[in-house]
Amino acid sequence: MKKLIIVTLLMLPAMLLLAQRDKEIPAFGKVEPAELQMKECDIDKEADAMVLVDYGDITYQKGTLSLFAMKKEIRRRIKLFRESSFDLANIKLYYISDDRYEKVLDLDAYTYNLDANGKVVATKVEKKNIFKQKADASHSSITFTFPDIKPGTIIEYQYTVIRETSDHIDPWIFQDRIPTRISSFRIAIPEYFQFTTSKHISLPVEAKQDEYRGSVSNASGSLEYKNQEFTYKMRNIPGLKFEPYMGAAGDYLQRVEFQLAQIIYPDHSVKDFRNTWPRLATSLMESDYFGAQIKKNIPKGDELTKQLAKAATPTDKLFAIFRYVQQYMEWNGVNDFYCESVKDCWSKRSGSSGDINFILLNLLKDAGIESYPILSSTRTHGQVFSAYPFLKQFNKLLVFAQIGNKPYILDATDKYNPPGLIPHDVIGTEAFLVDKDNPGFVTLWDGLSQNKQYVIMNALVSEQDSLSGEVSLTSFDYAKNPRIRSLKQSKEKFISSYLTANQSNLHVQDLEVVNDEVDSLPLEQKFKFSQPVSSSGDYKFVNLNLFTGLEKNPFVQDLRQTNIDFGCNQYYMLVGNINIPEGYTFEDPPKNMTMIMPDTSIIFKRVLQVNGNTLGYRIILEFKRPVYAAEEYDAFKEFYKKLFTRLNEQIVFKKKA
Repeated sequence: MKKLIIVTLLMLPAMLLLAQRDKEIPAFGKVEPAELQMKECDIDKEADAMVLVDYGDITYQKGTLSLFAMKKEIRRRIKLFRESSFDLANIKLYYISDDRYEKVLDLDAYTYNLDANGKVVATKVEKKNIFKQKADASHSSITFTFPDIKPGTIIEYQYTVIRETSDHIDPWIFQDRIPTRISSFRIAIPEYFQFTTSKHISLPVEAKQDEYRGSVSNASGSLEYKNQEFTYKMRNIPGLKFEPYMGAAGDYLQRVEFQLAQIIYPDHSVKDFRNTWPRLATSLMESDYFGAQIKKNIPKGDELTKQLAKAATPTDKLFAIFRYVQQYMEWNGVNDFYCESVKDCWSKRSGSSGDINFILLNLLKDAGIESYPILSSTRTHGQVFSAYPFLKQFNKLLVFAQIGNKPYILDATDKYNPPGLIPHDVIGTEAFLVDKDNPGFVTLWDGLSQNKQYVIMNALVSEQDSLSGEVSLTSFDYAKNPRIRSLKQSKEKFISSYLTANQSNLHVQDLEVVNDEVDSLPLEQKFKFSQPVSSSGDYKFVNLNLFTGLEKNPFVQDLRQTNIDFGCNQYYMLVGNINIPEGYTFEDPPKNMTMIMPDTSIIFKRVLQVNGNTLGYRIILEFKRPVYAAEEYDAFKEFYKKLFTRLNEQIVFKKKA
């Protein structure tokens, strides 16, 4: 089976005990009229929906492929308050279908509404409207949509998963993006399986434990054993809402995770699942879907052979191979770190991140370039904890190559990322370099690459109260790549996304782009623009903060649950001149100033100079670190408020008396 399961040991906390199913959870289908009459969420008045019941129950039963199989029962009941929550009525359930690893049974789903007489009416989701399909090589999905949805509706579904193995338990996640009234999870583990738990919980939780007897029969007779039962319950859980620059939501969700340590059957030797990073690296390198895929002889083809013949240095070879794979292969949108056959993917010219980067790795090694596979976790997937050798912490394969003392972090699935720039979706994260002899962690950070922008503007104000002029905008590193991606789609989309966003009365014309095909140079954008000048009585106003993408402050909420993660450091420089008509004069221009965050991580400098009818300016904004903890938010928010006040401070001028 393609999916590897490699787990390890954490500390198991002592718990209080409970030995029966949760009686507080209402029965499936038992919906009270009062629930349907609810007009708003009592946890969060502004919530569009809420989870009324989230229940999970895991037990072990006799297996068909082994002694034990895992049975997982899931039930969810959701209240929809507004039309904006109707997307919650579209359900997609994923399961591992490779080698019949999992089966989904007994799916039942209903919509509940009140009729004119206040009676609860249940509408069943018919089997003909439930669809199964293959999602990828290992997974399948079940999709369905609840009928008769309207504000006030309650939807409910339940299903059972039979997993023909007993060595893996999915984490139970108590929290959702909407509030949850009650989330309850019970698990009963036979004494032969030594699981450990890791709780990521900051809200109140009830944890109870009990024991009871069980038995299972096989060809040798009946085997009696003791079950260890654990129950966790949380109530009135606030929703984890989207916040600007929040990183991976999974890092903040209230959850409990399980890892298998040992299996100890009577009269059998102990089967130890405790892991180390070296053991994990060895397992991967011995896998048919990982290590074996690095030793393939991929035919280069005439074009790549021709390009390599022209390469004068190892760096030239690396760049030639990377750019060829980058343009030749098409990414299917799937991030993973396995490959069934690099040769098949090479001939098909498409594949997952694992497929494409294994191809890149083979070609680099064949060219004599020192290179290794590295397991990474994208910033939206979650943080990696190097103390725990868990494979599930990662979701993407990259390539680490080194020429002399210069390292390269390569991802050939991104057609716009140059070979010398760490991919933006993993920058600042920890990655695991997989090598039998010398495995270890690599920090994906160089301290040099930034989201860097220069805006040079020369403009004048006409007698007709129009500001117009020419702009030269230069985008470096992480500011460049998304702009090229947008440009490839259309110039109109690029202009609306990066030049006129948040400026409905700003018009851009004669756009000229340079270096969009040269990944070693910054992207130059030259264009003309015009914009009406706002006025009040005798006074007219001009804003210098144009074309930066910093026109609107994203950090205005009072509280924040998650860290602020910009991904990389940032640098902005605005330089230019504003000319006003004869007969006008500048009215007390803003003062020259420097504003610095207390820890010096953000610096804002502004220098203005008036010479007759011309105002020259130079504004610099620099971010020296990319991440700010949620605990720093109050100070960060206050500084950002002042920063945007200064950035958007108006230049005022009026007609001379």
